[in-house]
Amino acid sequence: MGRKTQHILVLIQDQNYIRKAIVHAFKLASIFKAEVAFTQICKSASNNQLPSSLIGELNSENIVYKEISLGNPAVEPNNTIQQLEAIFIVTEFAKGKLSTFKKNEVFKYLYKAKIPSILLGEKSKEQCNYQNITVPVDFKRETKEKMIWASYFGRFNQARIHLFTANHKAESAQRKIKATLIFTKRMYEQFNFDYKIVKSERSSNWLRQDAYSFSEQFHSDLMVLLSQKNDGLLNKYFGPAEIKKFLRNKGNPILFINPLKDYYLPCN
Repeated sequence: MGRKTQHILVLIQDQNYIRKAIVHAFKLASIFKAEVAFTQICKSASNNQLPSSLIGELNSENIVYKEISLGNPAVEPNNTIQQLEAIFIVTEFAKGKLSTFKKNEVFKYLYKAKIPSILLGEKSKEQCNYQNITVPVDFKRETKEKMIWASYFGRFNQARIHLFTANHKAESAQRKIKATLIFTKRMYEQFNFDYKIVKSERSSNWLRQDAYSFSEQFHSDLMVLLSQKNDGLLNKYFGPAEIKKFLRNKGNPILFINPLKDYYLPCN
C-alpha cells in the first residue's frame, strides 16, 4: 500500500479573516507536494460553509482541497492530523483577537498538536515565499528541533536559513550553543541549501527580541519559535503573551513548535 497524501491543515477561527490563511496553506502545499484540509473551530459562526469562491480564486495552482470536521475534543487535533498525515497547521488571527487577556480557543489545539503551526497575525503579508528563515539559537537542547524543522524549508524550498545565535559569557552556555551549531552544520551540509550563522550581542533571555529586529532588517519571511516546556494553563487558553504581541505588531509569520513532541514528519 502506498503512502497517503500529506496535508496542510487550516484551522479557521473567523470566517472574515481567512484570506491569508488560504494563500499560505496553498503555498505550503505547493512546496511540500501536499493537499489542503480546512476545518472551522469557531462554534459561534453563523455561516459554517467554506467560502468556495474565494478559495477557488486564490487556488492558482489547482491544489486539491477539502473541508473536514474535527471529532472528539479529547483526541483532537491529533486524530485528524494522523488520518490526514498533516505536516503543518495554518491559522490566521482576526484583528483585535490578539490582546493579552483575550481567550484564544485555537491555542488548546496548537499546544496539543503533534505538528508545528504557522501563525499569521494582523500584519502578516498575504504573499510569502518561505525562502528566508530566521531561527533564534539559544543554549537549550530543545533548540535542535527548530533546526530540524527549518531544514525542511531548505530542503524542499531552497530557503536560506539565518541561525541567530545568543551570546553568553558562561562557558557552559557557550558549549551548549556550539554543540547545537555542530549538530546543525552536519545536518544542513547533507543538503544543498544556504545557511548563515549570525551572532547576537544578547543572551538567550533577550534573544527573541533581537531576532525580531534582525528578521525585519533582513526581510525574513518566517520566524521559528519554540513554546516553553512549562507553559501553564493561562498560555494554553489565552496564548503566550510574547508571541501574541509579535503577531500584533510584526509582519513575519511564526512557525510555532512544541518541544519534545513525537512529531509526524514530512515525507523525504
